[in-house]
Amino acid sequence: MTEHRLFPYLLILASGGIWGATFSLALIATAGGAHPLGLSAWHVLLTAAIMLVICLLGRITLFDFKNLRHYVVLALVGITAPNLFYYYAAPHLSAGILAITVSTVPLFTYAIMLVLRFESVIARRLVGIVLGMIAILLLVIPDQGLSSDDASFWILLVVLCSVLYAIENVYISRGIPPLIDIRELLFASNVVASLIQFPLAIYLDLDESWTWLASDAGLAIGGIAVGSSLAYAMFFYTIKSSGPVFASQCAYVVTISGVIWGIMIFSEQHTLWVWISVIVMLLGLLLVNPDNGDEANEINAAATTESIS
Repeated sequence: MTEHRLFPYLLILASGGIWGATFSLALIATAGGAHPLGLSAWHVLLTAAIMLVICLLGRITLFDFKNLRHYVVLALVGITAPNLFYYYAAPHLSAGILAITVSTVPLFTYAIMLVLRFESVIARRLVGIVLGMIAILLLVIPDQGLSSDDASFWILLVVLCSVLYAIENVYISRGIPPLIDIRELLFASNVVASLIQFPLAIYLDLDESWTWLASDAGLAIGGIAVGSSLAYAMFFYTIKSSGPVFASQCAYVVTISGVIWGIMIFSEQHTLWVWISVIVMLLGLLLVNPDNGDEANEINAAATTESIS
C-alpha cells in the first residue's frame, strides 16, 4: 500500500509535538520534590523497558558485549550526566525556555564536527551557529521574569546538556560502526545507565519506590519515557523513508511545540526577548540544517533524536 505524500509531514508534526510536550512533563515531574537522581533512574529504566519492546518487535540485537564500551560512553555522556543536569535545572525554568535551549543540539553538533575537522567550513552554517549563540544570549542577559534569581545559571546548565548531547552525536557518527542499529544503542545504553543510577540512588537513599510511579511526578516520568520512545520510533521511520535531511526539520517543530505546550499547560507568559530568541534560534537551525547528501545530514538528524531521548 502506497503511503500518502503528506504522511511524512504528519510524522514530523506528531513526533515533534510529542517531544515538545516532554518539557512540560519534566516540570510536572520535578514539581513533586523528588531528587533528580531518583527521577533520572526511573526515566532510564522505563525507557529501557520500552526500547526492549521496540527491539524485540524489530528483531534487533539487544546487547552485544563487544559494544560494551559504546554503551558505557553513551550511558554517561548522553544519558546520566545530561539527565541529572536537566532535572536539576527544570524547576527553575519554564517549558518554553527549556525547549529553546535544548534545540541548540544541532548547532553544537556541527560546531564540534567543525573543530575536529570532520566538516568543512560553510559560511551559511557558521552564521547559523552565531545566531544560535545570540539566541542563548537573548535568554541569559535580559531579565526573563523567571521565579529563580539565578535563572541564567540554570539556562547555561541546560545548554551544557545540549553540548553533551552533541558530543554523543559526534561519537555515534565517528566512533561507532554504522552497522550497529541505533535502537540497540538506545536500549543497551539505557540498561547500562540504569545499572549506574539505581545502585547509586539506593546507596544515597534517593530512590523512589515503585508505588511512586502512580503519583503525578511518576506519571510524568512515565509519560516522558513513553512519549520520547514513541516519538523516536516515528522519527526513525521518517529517516528511513524520507531521509535524514527531511527528518531533521523535526527540530523546528520541537522548539515551537515546546513553547506552545508550556503556554497551554502552565499559562506561561514570555517576554519579548524570549520570542525574539525563538525566531533567532529557528533561523539558526534553518542555516545549519544541511541541504545535500553529505554525512552531516545524518549527524543533524541524529541531533534532533538525542536532544529529547
